[in-house]
Amino acid sequence: MRELANTLERAAILSRGSALDLSGLDLGARVPRSPSSPQAPRSFAEASRACLAAALRASRGKLYGPDGAAALLELKPSTLQTKMRKLGIRRADFVE
Repeated sequence: MRELANTLERAAILSRGSALDLSGLDLGARVPRSPSSPQAPRSFAEASRACLAAALRASRGKLYGPDGAAALLELKPSTLQTKMRKLGIRRADFVE
């Protein structure tokens, strides 16, 4: 919100006349990217899928128990299974 206010204030100062001139301002969307991940997920489903896959990889496909994916994600195992089914993730793909 503060950035918008600053941009509008800058436009008001730099504009000539009664209309705001936004042509000289950089109005491009700024999306911060983490240095460790060069490309951010495009959707919530992609981010969820990546998170579940990472937990399943770390647990070697184990869902239940203290070292299972559900515990890593702080979810009930039944909730994890529901999310996996919804996102099309198969446990078999992570079992060694």
